[in-house]
Amino acid sequence: MPVISPNAFAPSAANDAAGPIAADLREKIRRLERAHSAQRAGQQAVSLEVPAIDALLPSNGLLTGALHEIEAGPVPSGRVASHDGAALGFAAHLLGRFGTLRPNGTLLWCRRPFGASDAPPYAAALAAWFDPARLLVVTVRRDEDLFWAMEEGLRCPGMAAVLGETRATDLTAGRRLSLAAEKSGVPALLLRGQPAPPQSVCTTRWRVASTATHSTPGLDDVGAPRWRIELRRNRFGAPSVTETPTWLLEWNDEAHCLSVVPQAFHGSTRESDARLVG
Repeated sequence: MPVISPNAFAPSAANDAAGPIAADLREKIRRLERAHSAQRAGQQAVSLEVPAIDALLPSNGLLTGALHEIEAGPVPSGRVASHDGAALGFAAHLLGRFGTLRPNGTLLWCRRPFGASDAPPYAAALAAWFDPARLLVVTVRRDEDLFWAMEEGLRCPGMAAVLGETRATDLTAGRRLSLAAEKSGVPALLLRGQPAPPQSVCTTRWRVASTATHSTPGLDDVGAPRWRIELRRNRFGAPSVTETPTWLLEWNDEAHCLSVVPQAFHGSTRESDARLVG
């Protein structure tokens, strides 16, 4: 009668090594299945035209029939601004990118002002990203009304994208927006002036903050705007080599595009900026 050693059933070093590999493989399969399901549901993906970022997103772009969140990050002084222009600019950039899929569609911007100094979007500035004539702005007094207006907008024919500017966090409203976006194929964006809790049903979440610009010494030009962008949630996309992929991006006002700042650049006042390139 053969004798079976108790150690025969103990996990071997090979099995230990296979554990993380199997988990990584399951995660990749799960993401591929979800991305395939999204494609079968008629969802498109729009490229950000930044290869380093697009490579991590499903179908190399942001899904249209989905909810995406943009939140303001800390400004160079270290504090979080109540209304950061970098986060608003990135949200406008996403609106413009989504708008290219439906050139004749309306861009709905729903907002709840938080004081007299909280001015509406400035049309002349938004023209860098899309035609302001396409923009429909809805102003509400309550967060409930803002989420309702967004949901109704997602159901409205002829809509290219819907954005809501709010500080509220409502998981139920988020689920309703996500379902409405998936059903209509119209992208929904939530722009927050403050970081939101990690619980969310959004497909992607971005944290955006302004950083030091680059200017030529001896010239009065303040330089092109630079944003530090973190991809804090990427539900259906490819896993990153880092836990939170981060890029230092620069806006080109002439070419109307974003580009990753090279590692070797001049004029930065922060050594950490050079390590942010993905």
